[in-house]
Amino acid sequence: MNIVTVYGSPTPPGKLARGLDLLERAFHEASPESSVQRISPAPTEQFVVGSWAPSAVETIAAADVVVFASPVFRASMTGTLKLLIDMIPVEALRSTPVGIMTVGAAPQHCFSAERHLRDTLSWFGALIAPNSLFFVDTVFAEQHVDSQTSSDLSEFTQQMIELSRRTAGLELGPEPLTLRFQKLTGSRPAHS
Repeated sequence: MNIVTVYGSPTPPGKLARGLDLLERAFHEASPESSVQRISPAPTEQFVVGSWAPSAVETIAAADVVVFASPVFRASMTGTLKLLIDMIPVEALRSTPVGIMTVGAAPQHCFSAERHLRDTLSWFGALIAPNSLFFVDTVFAEQHVDSQTSSDLSEFTQQMIELSRRTAGLELGPEPLTLRFQKLTGSRPAHS
């Protein structure tokens, strides 16, 4: 199984990256035969945006499982992550098991970025896991995490592996609306 995690923050690795480290370790433990690869943006001069290598899209398209991770930024995902999502063709995520991991400064932020990511990923026809991960950033401030965090990471990992195993090779319909638009008009929408 080819598992790809996406570090959706333009800032240097911090608490979100620490959470992804632990998630990737949980994937390795649950499925040692799987490959786990992280893609991250390259830093830019601007604090709020990073740039993505063209190979990031190819890496995502080849994945059996994709986990998008984002800090909560202004009640949504980061602009950096949205830039990557805008680069991805519909076919790359259609019927692909996709998970969401968000990290915020307070428990009240739990649904903001997740909600926007769910809406955006459903446009692709991605198979979005029913249960997402949200952590308050202080959970990853120390070297060791509490047992509940470890359990959540493990259960999320199992969910993603099982979703991939049960849906491998399936192309579920109906087609996403953007593909129907292409067939009706014979062209690609401006932002697909």
